[in-house]
Amino acid sequence: MSQKSIPIPQLGAALALVQLLQEHPELPSASWSVGEFALHGHLHGGFEELGRYAGVVGGSVRPLGSDFLCGGRVVRTHRLTSMWRDISVHVDVVVPVAARTAVAA
Repeated sequence: MSQKSIPIPQLGAALALVQLLQEHPELPSASWSVGEFALHGHLHGGFEELGRYAGVVGGSVRPLGSDFLCGGRVVRTHRLTSMWRDISVHVDVVVPVAARTAVAA
């Protein structure tokens, strides 16, 4: 079997990421990891930046896991989950939580 005929499981997700970034250069910067059939991004912004991704790839945003302490503040991770070009896309952002809505871990 030649090298060219061996499938590369991450190639589809990597190509989808390249297309996403080329077609939408206005999207905020994120740190990305590429899985076999999935993309996972981590934003260093807030809900506005996450909303910009949702406007492009669609999907839904939900809290992920428990609140936790970071830098002396209670924070919560929120995840955008979507399918884009047949690839699962997750984009996470960690945002401060108002004291009245914080959930003890």
